Amino acid sequence: MNLKSFKFRILKENSLQPVRSWFCLLFILGLFLPACILPAGASVISGDSSGDTCVSDEELASSILSYMEYSYLGKEGPHLSAEELSLAAHNFRHIPYGRVVIPVSSEKDFITPNIWYKMGVPTGSLIYEGLVTRNRDGNYDSWLAESWSSSEDAKVWTFRLKEAKWQDGETVNSEDVKFTHDYLKDKKLKLAFVLNSVERVECPDAQTAVFYLENPDPTFPDRLSHSPGIAIFPKHIWENVENPASYDEYASGNTHFIGSGPFRYKAAERGQYFLLEANEAYHGDCPYVKEVALKLIPDASSRLFALQSGEIDVLPEITPVEAEKLKGKDNIKVYNIPDATGYEIAFNCEQFPANDPLFRQALSHAVNRENAANMLGNTEPTETVFLLPNLAHDFVNPDCVGKYDYDLEKARSLFKASDNFSVDSDGKIRYKNGDQIRLKIPLGGKSHLNRADEKLLNVIKMDWEEKLGFDVELEAVPEDIYLEQIGESPIFIDGMPGTMHDDLEDLNNFYRSPAGSNYYHYDSPEYNRLMEELKNTADRDKRKEIGYRMQAVLAEDVPTIPVCSTGTLVAYRTDRFTGWENVLPLQAGILDKKVFLNIKPVSFQAS
Repeated sequence: MNLKSFKFRILKENSLQPVRSWFCLLFILGLFLPACILPAGASVISGDSSGDTCVSDEELASSILSYMEYSYLGKEGPHLSAEELSLAAHNFRHIPYGRVVIPVSSEKDFITPNIWYKMGVPTGSLIYEGLVTRNRDGNYDSWLAESWSSSEDAKVWTFRLKEAKWQDGETVNSEDVKFTHDYLKDKKLKLAFVLNSVERVECPDAQTAVFYLENPDPTFPDRLSHSPGIAIFPKHIWENVENPASYDEYASGNTHFIGSGPFRYKAAERGQYFLLEANEAYHGDCPYVKEVALKLIPDASSRLFALQSGEIDVLPEITPVEAEKLKGKDNIKVYNIPDATGYEIAFNCEQFPANDPLFRQALSHAVNRENAANMLGNTEPTETVFLLPNLAHDFVNPDCVGKYDYDLEKARSLFKASDNFSVDSDGKIRYKNGDQIRLKIPLGGKSHLNRADEKLLNVIKMDWEEKLGFDVELEAVPEDIYLEQIGESPIFIDGMPGTMHDDLEDLNNFYRSPAGSNYYHYDSPEYNRLMEELKNTADRDKRKEIGYRMQAVLAEDVPTIPVCSTGTLVAYRTDRFTGWENVLPLQAGILDKKVFLNIKPVSFQAS
């Protein structure tokens, strides 16, 4: 073994100790290597001279050598401090370091004390995992499942599990997968609807779980992974809980939040904080961050101040106004997670005048998407019939993109073609009897957050009133009667998560099943037939072709007018952790396993 390889072996095989205990040996060995350390602070991560955010063995050895030459030989030159050297060693050995602090506005944003009732567990939890997870590329990433496959008819799905441990040391096995399915249904829990199509789960061996479905489902991994998704829970803990509705994992004596994810429960205080620590026995790559603290800060201005003062490290879901306030602030950067929410003008296709397809087509040409998007800020116009191209990718029918451009003359010609409307000499639209068109649009629901619906409609109704002659009234309605109101209104505005626009399966929103209506009261026999065909087709290319035909039907019938999609703005301190922007979560916010496996501390002050 030569001297250089011996030195690398020492670096790799020694457990992390106080860095000074290595110095004498590494000083002698380091003399045979050129120094490659940059001046302190010049590299994003201490000891990383290449900019790849990973400290290599050569980079660490050179950092130690530079420190030794300065500390013991009095040689002037760029070098790390002892604390920075310790951080570099943690990075090199991939040993978790530091605490990242994240504010939440409500205690409900902590890890829920009863995880069975948390919607979207796999996407939003660092403790629990599902079998697979959806990514922004339109594919699936492995979580507890090492591999998965389906039968030709997509009615039998087989998942092969990884070698993994629960955070109390017990082994994860297929019985846990079966138990999760059975428990959800036996206890009639809310999330059981995700697994409605599952007839049973069998376990041919400890590492294999087989789902038998009542009907073909080529998108079954999509159901398991998001919107809302299903986590897998440890049978040996929950089989002894008779009533999960009353079980409180915060309570003394209960087992705290045992999952299989990269972070585990450490401590919590109601109304104050929730603290997680790295699960160093995790079956995947270990986090670079040692602790994640969720800190309750209800007031928005206090959260903004906390970021600037360094009390917190990242501030998710800020408004464009808040982003502007942070512009130019030292050590703070803002980035965008695109397509977090899609906004649309939706029709109740059973209510006059929205029951006239020409009315819906005409209004599609009377929506200035650019102006509406500019009003919200951090927003992109949506020119498809429903799916978002950045999320659904090639499932979007290109022939349906931009079909309804902003053109009031086209709108007027469509009104003229209808038996229900007329156009006067001033270009104003009237009913055939000459009456003015009056629309009362309820405001509420998901789209009313930060009054987004009101802002969008105030831009759009300017054209509708001034150029088309409508009388448009916007009315904010209480949340408890909002659904009732949109059932009686011909037009309403809706805001959907981006995950409701990312796959052909989401076209199910317009399907009228034999059991009843859909959100838009839309009913097209041709569309319903295509949806049934899609549900029974496993081949991707065939599904894509069917999906294109379905989007062509929607483009003709226009049950909804997609207007724009808005992103989520996130601000973070650049002097504490790096890597926030490298992995974009599928859903809004940052509390995502893939994000927290990617971020790394850049300063010893992050501890």
